[in-house]
Amino acid sequence: MRALTRRTLLAGLLLASTAALAEGPVAVQADVVFASTKPGPVDPTLVKMQETLAARTRYLTLEKRSTERLSVSQAGVKVALPNGKTALVSLEALKEGIATLRVKLPPTDATYSLAKDKSFYLQGGAHEGGELWLVLSQPK
Repeated sequence: MRALTRRTLLAGLLLASTAALAEGPVAVQADVVFASTKPGPVDPTLVKMQETLAARTRYLTLEKRSTERLSVSQAGVKVALPNGKTALVSLEALKEGIATLRVKLPPTDATYSLAKDKSFYLQGGAHEGGELWLVLSQPK
């Protein structure tokens, strides 16, 4: 009887963890941003990004090249960058409104928590004398 109870408990835990993933997909906004240290325009919506990255690099140009609303599930969705690279964004977990996303953008493979009003920035490589960044956030 004890073995049956343990199996039932284990099966219940496995179903509960699968259910947490099954709550997706989640909506994610993906912005592809061109950044350069050369003087140029800064999109007003990217001032916070400029301030956040200033400790690392002082970008004087920040331009959105594209904005896409993604529906991210466990299977993942691809985001193509203008420099030929592709990011794969997939849902790892969803708990209390906070999505845990796994992002593979070679050479990076990392997991991030995407909470309300937060963004994270992934460097996408060189492009046209500057750099591309993938900015993931909740849709605005």
